[in-house]
Amino acid sequence: MNIRAWLELMRLSNAPTIVSNVLVGWAIGLSAGGDGAWSRAALTALAMLLLYVGGMALNDVMDVEIDRRQRPGRPIPSGRITRSAAAVFVLACFTAALAALATQNLMALAWGFVLMVAIVLYNIVHARTAASVALMGLCRALVYVTAAMAAGWSPQWSESLLLPAALMSYVLLFSVVARSEAASERVKFESIVVLLPMGAVIFGEFVSSGAPAWLTILGRAAFLIWTLGVATYVQQPQRNLGRAVAGWIAGIALLDLYHLTRLDQPEAALAAGACFLLTLIGQKWIAGS
Repeated sequence: MNIRAWLELMRLSNAPTIVSNVLVGWAIGLSAGGDGAWSRAALTALAMLLLYVGGMALNDVMDVEIDRRQRPGRPIPSGRITRSAAAVFVLACFTAALAALATQNLMALAWGFVLMVAIVLYNIVHARTAASVALMGLCRALVYVTAAMAAGWSPQWSESLLLPAALMSYVLLFSVVARSEAASERVKFESIVVLLPMGAVIFGEFVSSGAPAWLTILGRAAFLIWTLGVATYVQQPQRNLGRAVAGWIAGIALLDLYHLTRLDQPEAALAAGACFLLTLIGQKWIAGS
């Protein structure tokens, strides 16, 4: 078995950002009346990771013809993994993920199924329409929602829904940048990359916080400094879009860190910071896109 090929298929380097997403979702559930113990969050994290790696594998299964032309080194077109083996892997991951969520509660299972459908739909349409970036953002937001449901969150309106909206806006914007490498669109990119972190932070600021002000200030600063710093890669004469996108993906964990400071979960915020570092380390070995 070619282990590296499977790690590439799963885009495993970015997986820690899924864990940090679950931490935020669980904290949302607790803040909105849920009663799930933190010890139970691990099972939800496992389920979300299975949906994530299954979705990444499905992307390669669906895009094999495109990859043969544009990315022949990917695991399937290079022959290191067969398309049928990858398809079986996808099915196994999705089935195991739903089974894990079923042990939490019915709402977690229901929203996990919605997330799975969104993942499948994204992989069907993403090569056909630029509007699919909205689905990409929705998939990440649904990780928050599913984890919150697993923590026992009642399905009712809460200002905490602003946090999934923040994550969705951030992922949507950098996905827009990632879809195009046309130099003629650089002016648009320069405005978009400045907006990238701002929208996410604005959403978060409307969430009531009982945390110390200095804690949320640190969380906000970490996210803004990193995302705006990474934006320089697409503003330079010789722009490096791949490096920028990898940095923005890692920045998801820093957005989670910021959200966790607002939710007054400093220990979970530290864990999100660790997820950020693990993502950066992983990206040195396994491409994240």
